[in-house]
Amino acid sequence: MIYKIGFFAVICSSLFGIEHIYLKTPNLSRDNIMGINVGIRPWRKAGVRIEAEHLQDKLIIHNYGYGGSGITLCFGGANEVLDILNNQNPSSKKVAVLGAGVVGLATAYALLEAGYEVCVYSDAWSPHLTSNVGVGIWSPLSLPEDAPKEKKNLHQRILESSEREFLRCTGDHPRFAGVRFIASYSFKAKASQEAITTKHRGEEVVVHFDNGVVKNGRRIYELGIDGKLFIEDLSSKVQNMGAVLQQRHFEDLTDICSLEEPVIINCTSVGSRKLFLDEEFILVRGQMIYFKPQEGIDYLLYENVPDSTTSWVSLFPWSDRIVLGGVYERGIEELVNDPEIIDRIIENAQKCLSGESSQK
Repeated sequence: MIYKIGFFAVICSSLFGIEHIYLKTPNLSRDNIMGINVGIRPWRKAGVRIEAEHLQDKLIIHNYGYGGSGITLCFGGANEVLDILNNQNPSSKKVAVLGAGVVGLATAYALLEAGYEVCVYSDAWSPHLTSNVGVGIWSPLSLPEDAPKEKKNLHQRILESSEREFLRCTGDHPRFAGVRFIASYSFKAKASQEAITTKHRGEEVVVHFDNGVVKNGRRIYELGIDGKLFIEDLSSKVQNMGAVLQQRHFEDLTDICSLEEPVIINCTSVGSRKLFLDEEFILVRGQMIYFKPQEGIDYLLYENVPDSTTSWVSLFPWSDRIVLGGVYERGIEELVNDPEIIDRIIENAQKCLSGESSQK
């Protein structure tokens, strides 16, 4: 017997207990675009750098190299810095934090909570930072299989510590705004050798979009972080707790060592290439499109692009926009949007939501 319009699949899925989900389809027409943006993922071959060194009469603790996972891991890294600092038993409570991105702000927050006097130095401030571009998807930093055990253990500690802090943001009295659990749906397109990372996680579901497209995929509930709300709240709390914010550009180590604070936390990320001669960085550019917010679009969506390891479809709803991304441009660090890539991101998403990227 022949069944049309997927009826047999629906019946069989129900018999085997696979849940059917009905979702509104986002309108990703160009008329709904409210802006585009570009950011650099500060990927570092050796992974996160959290360690202390002494320069002249200064104690410097490095905290950078999160490779695009800065929001996810910011609190875990801050706690590692605090442990190192406490073990050093500094004679002064005055601490300088270099960099006002999410890692610098989270570090400043942890220091202030621990009773340190903090001055944050930066030559750029929110919203003009890479941290403000980050979508806020829960994205633990991956490491090569042959990474040293010590480095793997560090990353695991950072992840677990940061997760505990973010879970404190999901209750009735959240520590910070913009953090919640959100349903995430992942799909695998036809003829692809590699699917997105969630392909083996979560439960199998059949997703019915209201434009008639039906997709087999998986659903998990993960932490979603509305980057705009979260960073604004974090920045506000750091200032209200008494941190001093000072605009300053550092040209070299001489400038840094001229600071009055005896303890300096380096959260300059890519700036460490010049300031501390760190040659481990391989920068990766990402581009994204902002669409007008739409009622009913309250889920994450991922789909790989067939035969591509550098393109995918990624959709995330913020409070004031829908963020669409999906490109990994290794070794490109110019902060300029490429119209051809923007067109490709939109085309990939439209194929996904129209069913053109048919599934296996």
